[in-house]
Amino acid sequence: MKTADSDGTMTAATEPYSALQNTLQSVIDCAEIRAVLDQINRGARVVSISGLVAQPARALALALLQQETGKRFAVVVPAQRDLESWERDINFWYCATRNVPECGEAVAVLPASESDPYAGGSPHAETLERRALTLWQLARGQASPTDFLLLTSRALARRIPRPAEILEAGAILRRDEDTSPAFQHSGIRSLEFT
Repeated sequence: MKTADSDGTMTAATEPYSALQNTLQSVIDCAEIRAVLDQINRGARVVSISGLVAQPARALALALLQQETGKRFAVVVPAQRDLESWERDINFWYCATRNVPECGEAVAVLPASESDPYAGGSPHAETLERRALTLWQLARGQASPTDFLLLTSRALARRIPRPAEILEAGAILRRDEDTSPAFQHSGIRSLEFT
């Protein structure tokens, strides 16, 4: 919709709430979402949500619930192949509900090792890298807030080092800054480059 200013120029009129915002508010106001919000606000640590068939609809519901509660959510998916589509959908709805173009590190993915520990094969290097970076991000906590952690049931069952161990094993290297020679022999196994 265009309106004319006092000088006759045409400008786009802005409405207080866009159609998307109105639709999202109607989703938040529905009885089912309100019931889940009440459970979360009463301190429920595990909430099971059913009835939404399409995955993007489930991702929308989770993004709205997270925005309303301000809590961190862990989403456990059945298989490794589901992580990519969940990450895409959660990222989209997380950004859309907050009207931001980028989510930053708000959504983290913790993949399971692809290999069978009894088969003797090594997991793929990219999987190990993604696990290490996600664990580093989570261990840093408030320095890089994560609102969603997506993981498989297999990743959930795997032993994870304590955050202090992860922080002790990592380092931040900055370009054009000197690094102590002691760092090179410290046994650090993961690095974050900025």
